[in-house]
Amino acid sequence: MKFLFSSLGKKIQIAFTGVALCLFLFMHLLNNMALFFGPAVFNGMVEALESIKPIVRIMEVGLLIVFLIHIINALQVTWYNRTLSPELDTNLDQSQISTLNSRTMALSGSVILLFFIIHLRYLWYTYQRHWFIENETYYDVILRNHWGYLGHTPTAIFYILAILFISFHLRHGFQSALKTFGFLEKGNWSLLYRLSIVFWGVIPLGFILIVISIQLGIIK
Repeated sequence: MKFLFSSLGKKIQIAFTGVALCLFLFMHLLNNMALFFGPAVFNGMVEALESIKPIVRIMEVGLLIVFLIHIINALQVTWYNRTLSPELDTNLDQSQISTLNSRTMALSGSVILLFFIIHLRYLWYTYQRHWFIENETYYDVILRNHWGYLGHTPTAIFYILAILFISFHLRHGFQSALKTFGFLEKGNWSLLYRLSIVFWGVIPLGFILIVISIQLGIIK
């Protein structure tokens, strides 16, 4: 148990919870791709999830726990690393201590957290409360031209920027996780680094394509 709260243990927790969150994003993207097949398919998919709501609730609680573990450990490791940074040599270039990615993980993580709060506040909460306007369906809610929904251009722009931050965050996260487990980029495990583009590149691109398609009227 003591190992889990050590610096290495926290990094391992970050790695495992990060992978779990990536798998969630993959499943979430698959569900959202149903938008390309029209209202009937998408509404049918959401209604199927509604029919097993108790199971979905348990999964959501588990996801929240994983998310909190990831954030808390990431903040603790970031703080710990900063306390180890050289403070006496004022001439030392910070770029020699850490990469741009690692130095901006806290910023990208904060933007991602704001994105999730907005996403939950509008889309997820509207679904849970069934706050539909007149004869709206689940499909129509996503396309609303109101702040917080993807038919609204400023919201769509924010979503795209946030997704780019997620991609940026995931890229560094995968590199750090692989190094934590001893998989070196220039060793026999270099393939894992190339395969990680599926999570930090392909999946974010899929979400961006959905947002752009809504704005262009491809999904309407």
